[in-house]
Amino acid sequence: MAFTPASRDWSNIKLPTKLNTTYTKGMFVYHDGTDLVPATTTTQSNVVGILAESKASAANTNKIAVIVPNSPNAKFFADGGSGTLTAAQEGALFDFASGGLTIDQAASTYDTVQLVKYISATKGVFKLNYTLGIEN
Repeated sequence: MAFTPASRDWSNIKLPTKLNTTYTKGMFVYHDGTDLVPATTTTQSNVVGILAESKASAANTNKIAVIVPNSPNAKFFADGGSGTLTAAQEGALFDFASGGLTIDQAASTYDTVQLVKYISATKGVFKLNYTLGIEN
């Protein structure tokens, strides 16, 4: 599955991509200092938003549509990639799983996302943790 907005406070913008990088609709992306790249287990900061379209790997930096949060309270639906979510974890912080398409509810090294509402053992409503690197 992929990430999808769960609230209305998101906007669409177009941003440049990185050369020879594959992009999948519904994936979170971050800014690496030059262009957008997919979020992974080891890249948890400078998160920009959710891809609104896919793009095959190419030798160009054509722009791609990205759904960006308008506020720190913008919420999104996410599936768990590993581990099991529980209602008791509401408020807990987690990392992205490898591949940028799910949450790793068994990891909290970077604390990139926060579980806002438990839906099932494999799905929840989350928001980005904007205090990343400040309080954590």
